[in-house]
Amino acid sequence: MYARTSRNLTEENWYQEAVKAKGIFKLVGHPVKRNVTSHANYKDEEVVSFVRAVLDPETQAVQGVVLIDFKARLIAEVVRDVRLGKSGYLIVIDDKGDALYAPKNSIVDQLDRERILIDNAGDFTEKIDGKPMQILFQKSSFTGWTTVGVFPMQERIQGINEINLYIVSFVFLVSLLGIAASYYLSYSISRPIIQLSSFMHKVENGNMSIRYNGKRRDEIGMLGKSFNQMLAQIKRLLRQVNEEQRLKREAELRSLQAHIQPHFLYNTLDTIQWLARKDGAYEATEVVESLSRLFRIGLSRGKEIIPLADEFEHIRSYLMIQKTRYKDKLNYSIDIDPDLMNLFVIKLILQPVVENAIYHGIKERRGPGFISIRASADKDIVVITIEDDGNGMTEDKLKLLRTQLDQVGKADYTQPTPQERGEEESGPLKSYGLRNVQERIRLSYGEPYGISIDSQWKKGTIVTIRHPIMHREE
Repeated sequence: MYARTSRNLTEENWYQEAVKAKGIFKLVGHPVKRNVTSHANYKDEEVVSFVRAVLDPETQAVQGVVLIDFKARLIAEVVRDVRLGKSGYLIVIDDKGDALYAPKNSIVDQLDRERILIDNAGDFTEKIDGKPMQILFQKSSFTGWTTVGVFPMQERIQGINEINLYIVSFVFLVSLLGIAASYYLSYSISRPIIQLSSFMHKVENGNMSIRYNGKRRDEIGMLGKSFNQMLAQIKRLLRQVNEEQRLKREAELRSLQAHIQPHFLYNTLDTIQWLARKDGAYEATEVVESLSRLFRIGLSRGKEIIPLADEFEHIRSYLMIQKTRYKDKLNYSIDIDPDLMNLFVIKLILQPVVENAIYHGIKERRGPGFISIRASADKDIVVITIEDDGNGMTEDKLKLLRTQLDQVGKADYTQPTPQERGEEESGPLKSYGLRNVQERIRLSYGEPYGISIDSQWKKGTIVTIRHPIMHREE
């Protein structure tokens, strides 16, 4: 069955009558101007409708209405072969006086129906077409239908007991089918919904291990399957969030432990700088001044986010110290777009990369080496490139290092071993400094931010850092 138009079916008379009956089985007779039809396209006079409201077992709220259409010919099949005497017959009318069944050439249109509908049972004699006719009627208290027997007075009444049997059987059959169908539909719909509701209450109380084990393949089964998938996804996300928060806290702690120095250290360096300048050791003065700036920016009053200008000042001081040590072995250039100077970034993301470029690139090659540091903007991303012409990496080592960096921040990521965190780092496979930078960026902002590496053996290495553009420290 389906609706003829988009009009709400809850406004239909049959729906309202079922609601008023409060869960009691009710006969509504032939449908009249109903907004419901079926693929069989029966006419209104060809069917008889029964309704029953489906109630919530806990709140008694109406969840819907079961509408069942019976073919009117079922009534005919039951009573058409019943004969009262030689020419008598049965007529079935509803509580409004409309004929549910009447044989051809019957006197149904000439009956005094108002007299029949007044009482629940009785008999009377009425002259129709000049012939006295005996009228017997009995109204069903369950269906509200009235069975009328019509036969000529001159014929002797036969088979009264058989008629009563047919009436009782018919009422019993209709009642049994209607009640069984309504209870089955109500039970099959409400039971799994109540079960799922109970499961959801348990989940609200913190029980995330409960699962729906039904094997239904209808909409209720699909809902239960989605419920299980939802719980599994929630548990997975909770584990992932806890792991990411733990890794982020540990990365921040290791960064602070590695770079924050006591205040008295750079105060002492200021004293050494003053003494060296007093004695005319100007080169030593520049080194000490650079080291002092290095420590001041590294501390940054405990802040994790600093201006990009301070980050480049920090790496400039670091390279000045290394230049003093390696002389002509090390050359460098720093190029930053002036529009980017007031942006904010996570601090100390350049020094570990530049340190790798010196110790694993420039230092390992013959002759002087060159490091280029550039910063530019690409849409909403700050792109910092550190390029050296040092020793580079083999294809196998580059592939393994990329795999290690790519795993940072993912659910199955494992932290480096104590040996990998040691001071004896000697190769790209132990680049804990790069992993630390990758951890702090990825765990703070996720992908696509972080470090990417390109390298060629004996030709050099290019490290690209992608950081989101932030205009304020927050």
